[in-house]
Amino acid sequence: MKGKNIFIILLIAIFAITGCSQGKTSDKQDVSKGILHYTCGMHPDVKVSVEEYNKGNKSCPICNMYLTPVYSAEGEISPPASPKRKRGEQSGGKEDREESAAYYGCGMEGTEHVFLIKEIPDMKFCPICGMPLKKLSKDEADKLKRVVSTVKIKGNEIRRAGVQTESVKKLHLYKEIRTVGRVAYDPELAIAQEEFIAALKVFDKIQQGNIEEINERALNLVESSKRKLRLLGLSEDQIVGLEEKREVQTNLILPEGKMWIYGDVYEYELGWVKVNGEVKVTASSLPGEEFHGVIISINPVLDPKTRSLRFRVEVDNPDLKLKPEMYVDIIIMSMYMGPEGEREVLAIPKAAVLDTGMRKIVWINQGNDVYEGRIIKIGPESTSVIDGAESKFYPVLSGLREGEMVVTKANFLIDSQSQLSGVAAAAYGGALGAEEKKGSAGHQH
Repeated sequence: MKGKNIFIILLIAIFAITGCSQGKTSDKQDVSKGILHYTCGMHPDVKVSVEEYNKGNKSCPICNMYLTPVYSAEGEISPPASPKRKRGEQSGGKEDREESAAYYGCGMEGTEHVFLIKEIPDMKFCPICGMPLKKLSKDEADKLKRVVSTVKIKGNEIRRAGVQTESVKKLHLYKEIRTVGRVAYDPELAIAQEEFIAALKVFDKIQQGNIEEINERALNLVESSKRKLRLLGLSEDQIVGLEEKREVQTNLILPEGKMWIYGDVYEYELGWVKVNGEVKVTASSLPGEEFHGVIISINPVLDPKTRSLRFRVEVDNPDLKLKPEMYVDIIIMSMYMGPEGEREVLAIPKAAVLDTGMRKIVWINQGNDVYEGRIIKIGPESTSVIDGAESKFYPVLSGLREGEMVVTKANFLIDSQSQLSGVAAAAYGGALGAEEKKGSAGHQH
Protein backbone atom coordinates (compact mmCIF):
# COMPACT_ATOMS: atom_id res chain seq x y z
CA MET A 1 0.00 0.00 0.00
CA LYS A 2 2.81 2.36 0.90
CA GLY A 3 4.53 1.57 -2.45
CA LYS A 4 1.36 2.39 -4.31
CA ASN A 5 1.06 5.80 -2.59
CA ILE A 6 4.68 6.61 -3.48
CA PHE A 7 3.96 5.73 -7.12
CA ILE A 8 0.91 8.08 -7.18
CA ILE A 9 2.97 10.90 -5.63
CA LEU A 10 5.66 10.43 -8.29
CA LEU A 11 3.06 10.62 -11.08
CA ILE A 12 1.59 13.83 -9.65
CA ALA A 13 5.06 15.37 -9.48
CA ILE A 14 5.86 14.41 -13.09
CA PHE A 15 2.57 15.92 -14.33
CA ALA A 16 3.20 19.11 -12.36
CA ILE A 17 6.69 19.55 -13.80
CA THR A 18 5.49 18.79 -17.36
CA GLY A 19 2.50 21.13 -17.03
CA CYS A 20 4.72 23.93 -15.76
CA SER A 21 7.11 23.49 -18.67
CA GLN A 22 4.25 23.46 -21.15
CA GLY A 23 2.74 26.52 -19.54
CA LYS A 24 5.97 28.46 -20.01
CA THR A 25 6.16 27.39 -23.64
CA SER A 26 2.53 28.34 -24.15
CA ASP A 27 3.14 31.75 -22.59
CA LYS A 28 5.99 32.40 -25.01
CA GLN A 29 3.82 31.36 -27.92
CA ASP A 30 0.91 33.52 -26.75
CA VAL A 31 3.09 36.64 -26.90
CA SER A 32 3.58 36.33 -30.65
CA LYS A 33 0.50 34.24 -31.46
CA GLY A 34 -1.70 37.27 -32.26
CA ILE A 35 0.94 39.21 -34.23
CA LEU A 36 0.10 39.44 -37.93
CA HIS A 37 3.27 41.30 -38.90
CA TYR A 38 5.45 44.23 -37.90
CA THR A 39 5.12 47.71 -39.39
CA CYS A 40 6.42 51.26 -39.12
CA GLY A 41 4.36 54.08 -37.64
CA MET A 42 5.62 56.47 -40.33
CA HIS A 43 5.42 54.00 -43.22
CA PRO A 44 2.43 51.66 -42.73
CA ASP A 45 3.07 49.98 -46.09
CA VAL A 46 6.16 48.35 -44.60
CA LYS A 47 5.21 44.82 -43.47
CA VAL A 48 7.81 42.50 -41.97
CA SER A 49 6.81 38.95 -41.06
CA VAL A 50 7.28 37.58 -37.54
CA GLU A 51 9.95 35.21 -38.85
CA GLU A 52 11.94 38.02 -40.48
CA TYR A 53 11.59 40.17 -37.37
CA ASN A 54 12.94 37.37 -35.18
CA LYS A 55 15.90 37.05 -37.56
CA GLY A 56 16.91 40.61 -36.71
CA ASN A 57 15.06 42.79 -39.24
CA LYS A 58 13.63 45.09 -36.55
CA SER A 59 14.02 48.51 -38.16
CA CYS A 60 12.09 50.27 -40.93
CA PRO A 61 14.10 50.08 -44.18
CA ILE A 62 12.97 53.64 -45.05
CA CYS A 63 13.43 55.72 -41.90
CA ASN A 64 15.22 53.28 -39.55
CA MET A 65 12.53 53.55 -36.84
CA TYR A 66 11.91 50.45 -34.72
CA LEU A 67 9.06 48.33 -36.08
CA THR A 68 5.90 47.77 -34.06
CA PRO A 69 3.65 44.67 -34.06
CA VAL A 70 0.15 44.55 -35.55
CA TYR A 71 -2.10 42.15 -33.61
CA SER A 72 -4.90 40.15 -35.16
CA ALA A 73 -7.36 40.35 -32.25
CA GLU A 74 -7.92 44.08 -31.97
CA GLY A 75 -5.85 45.36 -34.88
CA GLU A 76 -3.97 47.59 -32.44
CA ILE A 77 -0.32 48.50 -32.66
CA SER A 78 1.70 48.25 -29.46
CA PRO A 79 5.29 49.48 -29.51
CA PRO A 80 7.82 46.96 -28.18
CA ALA A 81 10.57 47.91 -25.81
CA SER A 82 13.27 49.60 -27.87
CA PRO A 83 16.44 47.52 -28.04
CA LYS A 84 19.71 49.17 -27.15
CA ARG A 85 22.12 50.11 -29.88
CA LYS A 86 25.87 49.98 -29.49
CA ARG A 87 27.83 53.16 -29.85
CA GLY A 88 31.46 53.49 -30.81
CA GLU A 89 34.22 53.25 -28.20
CA GLN A 90 34.16 56.04 -25.64
CA SER A 91 36.71 56.50 -22.84
CA GLY A 92 38.44 53.25 -23.71
CA GLY A 93 35.31 51.02 -23.75
CA LYS A 94 32.01 50.31 -25.55
CA GLU A 95 28.90 51.89 -24.18
CA ASP A 96 25.27 50.80 -24.78
CA ARG A 97 22.62 53.40 -24.68
CA GLU A 98 18.96 53.65 -25.69
CA GLU A 99 18.18 56.30 -28.27
CA SER A 100 14.83 57.93 -29.03
CA ALA A 101 13.74 59.12 -32.47
CA ALA A 102 14.30 62.77 -33.30
CA TYR A 103 13.05 65.13 -35.98
CA TYR A 104 15.42 66.51 -38.58
CA GLY A 105 14.78 68.97 -41.36
CA CYS A 106 16.38 71.44 -43.72
CA GLY A 107 14.13 74.35 -42.75
CA MET A 108 11.98 74.21 -45.89
CA GLU A 109 8.22 73.94 -45.43
CA GLY A 110 6.57 70.64 -46.36
CA THR A 111 6.39 67.16 -44.88
CA GLU A 112 8.77 65.93 -47.57
CA HIS A 113 11.48 68.09 -45.97
CA VAL A 114 10.96 66.76 -42.41
CA PHE A 115 12.21 63.36 -41.19
CA LEU A 116 11.69 61.36 -38.00
CA ILE A 117 14.82 59.24 -37.71
CA LYS A 118 16.98 57.54 -35.08
CA GLU A 119 20.35 58.82 -36.18
CA ILE A 120 21.80 60.48 -39.26
CA PRO A 121 25.35 59.27 -39.81
CA ASP A 122 24.67 58.72 -43.53
CA MET A 123 21.90 61.28 -43.98
CA LYS A 124 23.29 64.75 -43.46
CA PHE A 125 21.50 66.48 -46.33
CA CYS A 126 17.86 66.69 -47.37
CA PRO A 127 17.25 64.22 -50.24
CA ILE A 128 14.69 66.62 -51.73
CA CYS A 129 16.58 69.92 -51.94
CA GLY A 130 20.12 69.00 -50.87
CA MET A 131 20.28 71.46 -47.96
CA PRO A 132 21.97 70.35 -44.71
CA LEU A 133 19.72 68.75 -42.09
CA LYS A 134 19.42 70.05 -38.53
CA LYS A 135 17.69 68.70 -35.46
CA LEU A 136 14.17 70.04 -34.83
CA SER A 137 11.84 70.14 -31.88
CA LYS A 138 8.41 68.55 -32.40
CA ASP A 139 6.79 72.00 -32.51
CA GLU A 140 9.26 73.12 -35.18
CA ALA A 141 8.65 69.92 -37.15
CA ASP A 142 4.84 70.31 -36.90
CA LYS A 143 5.06 73.90 -38.09
CA LEU A 144 7.16 72.94 -41.12
CA LYS A 145 4.80 70.02 -41.86
CA ARG A 146 1.85 72.46 -41.62
CA VAL A 147 0.18 70.43 -38.85
CA VAL A 148 -2.96 72.19 -37.59
CA SER A 149 -3.90 69.80 -34.78
CA THR A 150 -3.19 66.42 -33.22
CA VAL A 151 -5.84 64.36 -31.44
CA LYS A 152 -5.86 60.99 -29.69
CA ILE A 153 -9.06 58.95 -29.93
CA LYS A 154 -9.66 55.59 -28.28
CA GLY A 155 -9.75 52.57 -30.55
CA ASN A 156 -13.29 51.57 -29.58
CA GLU A 157 -14.56 55.06 -30.44
CA ILE A 158 -12.84 54.89 -33.82
CA ARG A 159 -14.45 51.52 -34.54
CA ARG A 160 -17.91 52.70 -33.49
CA ALA A 161 -17.61 55.72 -35.77
CA GLY A 162 -16.63 53.52 -38.71
CA VAL A 163 -13.42 55.39 -39.43
CA GLN A 164 -11.72 54.18 -42.61
CA THR A 165 -8.28 54.98 -43.97
CA GLU A 166 -6.44 54.56 -47.25
CA SER A 167 -2.78 54.68 -48.09
CA VAL A 168 -1.26 57.57 -50.03
CA LYS A 169 -0.02 55.90 -53.20
CA LYS A 170 1.03 56.54 -56.76
CA LEU A 171 -1.66 56.19 -59.41
CA HIS A 172 -2.38 56.91 -63.05
CA LEU A 173 -4.88 59.78 -63.05
CA TYR A 174 -6.94 61.05 -65.95
CA LYS A 175 -9.94 63.17 -66.77
CA GLU A 176 -12.56 62.64 -69.45
CA ILE A 177 -13.79 65.93 -70.89
CA ARG A 178 -16.88 65.93 -73.10
CA THR A 179 -17.69 68.89 -75.28
CA VAL A 180 -19.34 69.74 -78.57
CA GLY A 181 -17.64 70.89 -81.74
CA ARG A 182 -18.05 71.36 -85.44
CA VAL A 183 -16.16 70.29 -88.51
CA ALA A 184 -14.15 73.30 -89.67
CA TYR A 185 -15.34 75.61 -92.40
CA ASP A 186 -12.89 78.47 -92.02
CA PRO A 187 -12.33 80.52 -95.19
CA GLU A 188 -10.83 83.33 -93.07
CA LEU A 189 -7.97 81.06 -91.95
CA ALA A 190 -7.52 79.75 -95.50
CA ILE A 191 -7.20 83.33 -96.79
CA ALA A 192 -4.74 84.18 -93.98
CA GLN A 193 -2.61 81.22 -95.06
CA GLU A 194 -2.65 82.47 -98.66
CA GLU A 195 -1.54 85.94 -97.48
CA PHE A 196 1.32 84.41 -95.46
CA ILE A 197 2.54 82.33 -98.42
CA ALA A 198 2.36 85.40 -100.71
CA ALA A 199 4.36 87.47 -98.18
CA LEU A 200 7.02 84.75 -98.07
CA LYS A 201 7.35 84.73 -101.88
CA VAL A 202 7.68 88.53 -101.99
CA PHE A 203 10.33 88.44 -99.27
CA ASP A 204 12.31 85.79 -101.17
CA LYS A 205 12.34 87.93 -104.35
CA ILE A 206 13.20 91.21 -102.62
CA GLN A 207 16.14 89.65 -100.77
CA GLN A 208 17.89 89.26 -104.14
CA GLY A 209 18.00 93.06 -104.54
CA ASN A 210 19.94 93.65 -101.30
CA ILE A 211 18.04 96.89 -100.56
CA GLU A 212 17.90 97.00 -96.77
CA GLU A 213 14.83 99.24 -96.37
CA ILE A 214 12.70 97.15 -98.78
CA ASN A 215 13.93 93.93 -97.20
CA GLU A 216 12.85 95.19 -93.79
CA ARG A 217 9.36 96.09 -95.02
CA ALA A 218 8.95 92.66 -96.62
CA LEU A 219 10.08 90.97 -93.42
CA ASN A 220 7.59 93.04 -91.40
CA LEU A 221 4.84 91.87 -93.76
CA VAL A 222 5.84 88.24 -93.15
CA GLU A 223 5.84 88.74 -89.37
CA SER A 224 2.45 90.50 -89.51
CA SER A 225 1.02 87.52 -91.43
CA LYS A 226 2.45 85.15 -88.80
CA ARG A 227 0.77 87.06 -85.97
CA LYS A 228 -2.56 86.84 -87.75
CA LEU A 229 -2.16 83.07 -88.10
CA ARG A 230 -1.36 82.77 -84.38
CA LEU A 231 -4.45 84.80 -83.43
CA LEU A 232 -6.55 82.52 -85.64
CA GLY A 233 -5.26 79.51 -83.69
CA LEU A 234 -2.31 78.05 -85.60
CA SER A 235 0.56 76.71 -83.51
CA GLU A 236 4.22 77.54 -84.14
CA ASP A 237 4.80 74.05 -85.56
CA GLN A 238 1.92 74.50 -87.99
CA ILE A 239 3.25 77.88 -89.13
CA VAL A 240 6.69 76.35 -89.70
CA GLY A 241 5.09 73.51 -91.68
CA LEU A 242 3.13 76.02 -93.76
CA GLU A 243 6.33 78.00 -94.41
CA GLU A 244 8.08 74.86 -95.65
CA LYS A 245 5.27 73.39 -97.78
CA ARG A 246 3.72 76.71 -98.88
CA GLU A 247 0.36 75.07 -99.53
CA VAL A 248 -2.99 76.33 -98.26
CA GLN A 249 -4.92 73.72 -96.27
CA THR A 250 -7.96 73.24 -98.44
CA ASN A 251 -9.55 70.92 -95.84
CA LEU A 252 -10.55 74.15 -94.10
CA ILE A 253 -13.23 74.61 -96.76
CA LEU A 254 -13.66 71.22 -98.49
CA PRO A 255 -13.94 67.57 -97.36
CA GLU A 256 -10.60 65.75 -97.47
CA GLY A 257 -8.91 62.66 -95.97
CA LYS A 258 -8.05 64.64 -92.84
CA MET A 259 -10.38 67.24 -91.39
CA TRP A 260 -10.13 69.92 -88.77
CA ILE A 261 -12.64 70.04 -85.94
CA TYR A 262 -13.10 73.05 -83.66
CA GLY A 263 -14.10 72.56 -80.03
CA ASP A 264 -14.28 74.70 -76.89
CA VAL A 265 -13.42 73.99 -73.26
CA TYR A 266 -14.12 76.08 -70.19
CA GLU A 267 -11.41 77.98 -68.37
CA TYR A 268 -11.27 75.59 -65.39
CA GLU A 269 -10.57 72.66 -67.75
CA LEU A 270 -7.61 74.25 -69.53
CA GLY A 271 -5.01 72.32 -67.52
CA TRP A 272 -6.27 69.08 -69.05
CA VAL A 273 -6.15 70.15 -72.71
CA LYS A 274 -2.71 69.54 -74.26
CA VAL A 275 -1.38 69.65 -77.80
CA ASN A 276 -1.05 66.06 -79.13
CA GLY A 277 -3.73 64.90 -76.68
CA GLU A 278 -5.89 62.11 -78.10
CA VAL A 279 -9.59 62.61 -78.82
CA LYS A 280 -12.56 60.58 -80.01
CA VAL A 281 -15.22 62.18 -82.23
CA THR A 282 -18.77 61.02 -82.93
CA ALA A 283 -21.61 62.58 -84.94
CA SER A 284 -25.35 62.08 -84.51
CA SER A 285 -25.67 62.05 -88.29
CA LEU A 286 -23.27 59.09 -88.46
CA PRO A 287 -24.52 56.63 -85.79
CA GLY A 288 -22.02 53.96 -84.79
CA GLU A 289 -19.10 55.79 -86.43
CA GLU A 290 -16.05 56.92 -84.47
CA PHE A 291 -13.28 59.21 -85.68
CA HIS A 292 -9.94 59.47 -83.91
CA GLY A 293 -7.45 62.29 -83.91
CA VAL A 294 -5.18 64.57 -81.89
CA ILE A 295 -5.29 68.14 -80.65
CA ILE A 296 -3.04 70.17 -82.97
CA SER A 297 -3.44 73.70 -81.62
CA ILE A 298 -5.02 75.76 -78.85
CA ASN A 299 -6.07 79.38 -79.22
CA PRO A 300 -3.90 81.82 -77.25
CA VAL A 301 -6.81 84.10 -76.26
CA LEU A 302 -9.76 83.25 -73.98
CA ASP A 303 -13.28 84.22 -74.98
CA PRO A 304 -14.25 86.82 -72.33
CA LYS A 305 -18.00 86.20 -72.72
CA THR A 306 -18.11 82.42 -72.37
CA ARG A 307 -14.83 82.04 -70.39
CA SER A 308 -13.88 79.28 -72.81
CA LEU A 309 -10.96 78.56 -75.12
CA ARG A 310 -11.02 77.10 -78.62
CA PHE A 311 -8.89 74.13 -79.60
CA ARG A 312 -8.43 72.40 -82.95
CA VAL A 313 -8.39 68.68 -83.64
CA GLU A 314 -7.19 66.92 -86.77
CA VAL A 315 -9.00 63.62 -87.41
CA ASP A 316 -8.89 60.94 -90.06
CA ASN A 317 -11.87 61.17 -92.42
CA PRO A 318 -12.24 57.88 -94.34
CA ASP A 319 -14.67 58.03 -97.29
CA LEU A 320 -14.96 61.81 -96.67
CA LYS A 321 -17.89 61.21 -94.29
CA LEU A 322 -17.24 64.33 -92.22
CA LYS A 323 -18.43 67.49 -93.97
CA PRO A 324 -17.63 71.13 -93.14
CA GLU A 325 -19.99 72.67 -90.54
CA MET A 326 -21.18 69.26 -89.22
CA TYR A 327 -21.85 69.24 -85.45
CA VAL A 328 -19.95 66.55 -83.53
CA ASP A 329 -19.35 65.35 -79.96
CA ILE A 330 -15.74 65.39 -78.74
CA ILE A 331 -14.32 63.28 -75.92
CA ILE A 332 -10.86 64.25 -74.64
CA MET A 333 -9.05 61.57 -72.62
CA SER A 334 -6.35 63.53 -70.83
CA MET A 335 -3.71 61.90 -68.60
CA TYR A 336 -2.56 63.89 -65.57
CA MET A 337 1.21 64.43 -65.66
CA GLY A 338 3.49 65.22 -62.71
CA PRO A 339 5.78 68.28 -62.60
CA GLU A 340 8.56 66.36 -64.35
CA GLY A 341 6.29 64.57 -66.81
CA GLU A 342 5.78 61.44 -64.69
CA ARG A 343 2.60 59.48 -65.37
CA GLU A 344 2.28 57.98 -61.87
CA VAL A 345 1.71 60.60 -59.17
CA LEU A 346 0.90 60.61 -55.46
CA ALA A 347 -2.87 60.67 -55.02
CA ILE A 348 -5.52 60.54 -52.29
CA PRO A 349 -9.27 59.81 -52.47
CA LYS A 350 -11.49 62.85 -52.87
CA ALA A 351 -13.30 61.92 -49.63
CA ALA A 352 -10.10 62.40 -47.62
CA VAL A 353 -9.96 66.17 -48.18
CA LEU A 354 -11.68 68.71 -45.94
CA ASP A 355 -11.92 71.88 -48.02
CA THR A 356 -12.27 75.06 -45.94
CA GLY A 357 -12.25 77.25 -49.02
CA MET A 358 -8.80 78.62 -48.22
CA ARG A 359 -7.08 75.44 -47.05
CA LYS A 360 -7.19 71.75 -47.85
CA ILE A 361 -6.87 69.59 -44.72
CA VAL A 362 -6.49 65.83 -44.30
CA TRP A 363 -6.33 63.68 -41.18
CA ILE A 364 -3.52 61.13 -41.00
CA ASN A 365 -3.46 58.03 -38.83
CA GLN A 366 -0.11 58.14 -37.01
CA GLY A 367 -0.69 54.85 -35.15
CA ASN A 368 -1.47 54.27 -31.46
CA ASP A 369 -4.87 56.02 -31.89
CA VAL A 370 -3.17 59.34 -32.76
CA TYR A 371 -4.48 61.39 -35.70
CA GLU A 372 -2.75 64.41 -37.19
CA GLY A 373 -4.53 67.16 -39.13
CA ARG A 374 -2.32 68.60 -41.86
CA ILE A 375 -2.65 71.28 -44.53
CA ILE A 376 -1.79 69.96 -47.99
CA LYS A 377 -1.74 71.18 -51.58
CA ILE A 378 -3.61 69.26 -54.25
CA GLY A 379 -4.12 69.35 -58.00
CA PRO A 380 -7.38 69.16 -59.99
CA GLU A 381 -10.01 66.52 -59.32
CA SER A 382 -9.16 63.43 -61.35
CA THR A 383 -10.26 59.87 -62.01
CA SER A 384 -8.48 56.55 -61.57
CA VAL A 385 -9.62 52.97 -62.14
CA ILE A 386 -9.33 50.85 -58.99
CA ASP A 387 -10.36 47.18 -59.16
CA GLY A 388 -12.24 47.85 -62.38
CA ALA A 389 -14.28 50.77 -61.00
CA GLU A 390 -13.75 54.51 -61.51
CA SER A 391 -13.04 56.55 -58.37
CA LYS A 392 -12.36 60.24 -57.75
CA PHE A 393 -8.92 61.33 -56.55
CA TYR A 394 -6.79 64.42 -56.09
CA PRO A 395 -3.12 64.48 -57.09
CA VAL A 396 -0.95 65.49 -54.10
CA LEU A 397 1.33 68.44 -54.83
CA SER A 398 2.82 68.70 -51.33
CA GLY A 399 2.16 67.81 -47.69
CA LEU A 400 2.00 64.00 -47.81
CA ARG A 401 4.39 61.10 -48.26
CA GLU A 402 3.77 57.81 -49.98
CA GLY A 403 2.51 55.20 -47.51
CA GLU A 404 0.89 57.60 -45.01
CA MET A 405 -2.66 56.60 -44.06
CA VAL A 406 -5.29 59.30 -44.63
CA VAL A 407 -8.79 59.13 -43.17
CA THR A 408 -11.45 58.75 -45.88
CA LYS A 409 -14.56 58.16 -43.76
CA ALA A 410 -15.68 59.86 -40.52
CA ASN A 411 -12.89 62.45 -40.85
CA PHE A 412 -15.35 65.15 -39.74
CA LEU A 413 -15.84 63.22 -36.49
CA ILE A 414 -12.09 63.20 -35.86
CA ASP A 415 -11.96 66.86 -36.76
CA SER A 416 -14.65 67.67 -34.19
CA GLN A 417 -12.54 66.01 -31.50
CA SER A 418 -9.49 68.11 -32.26
CA GLN A 419 -8.61 71.19 -30.26
CA LEU A 420 -8.50 73.32 -33.39
CA SER A 421 -11.43 75.76 -33.36
CA GLY A 422 -13.83 74.44 -35.96
CA VAL A 423 -11.82 73.07 -38.88
CA ALA A 424 -14.74 70.81 -39.77
CA ALA A 425 -17.21 73.66 -39.38
CA ALA A 426 -15.03 75.79 -41.62
CA ALA A 427 -15.62 73.35 -44.44
CA TYR A 428 -19.32 74.13 -44.12
CA GLY A 429 -18.70 77.88 -44.15
CA GLY A 430 -18.92 78.33 -40.39
CA ALA A 431 -16.15 79.06 -37.90
CA LEU A 432 -12.79 79.67 -39.52
CA GLY A 433 -9.32 78.60 -38.51
CA ALA A 434 -6.66 81.14 -37.64
CA GLU A 435 -5.51 81.67 -41.23
CA GLU A 436 -9.06 82.20 -42.50
CA LYS A 437 -9.79 84.79 -39.79
CA LYS A 438 -7.04 87.04 -41.10
CA GLY A 439 -8.72 87.30 -44.49
CA SER A 440 -12.37 87.54 -43.50
CA ALA A 441 -14.74 88.33 -40.68
CA GLY A 442 -16.71 85.08 -40.74
CA HIS A 443 -19.07 84.29 -37.85
CA GLN A 444 -18.24 81.67 -35.22
CA HIS A 445 -20.34 78.89 -33.71
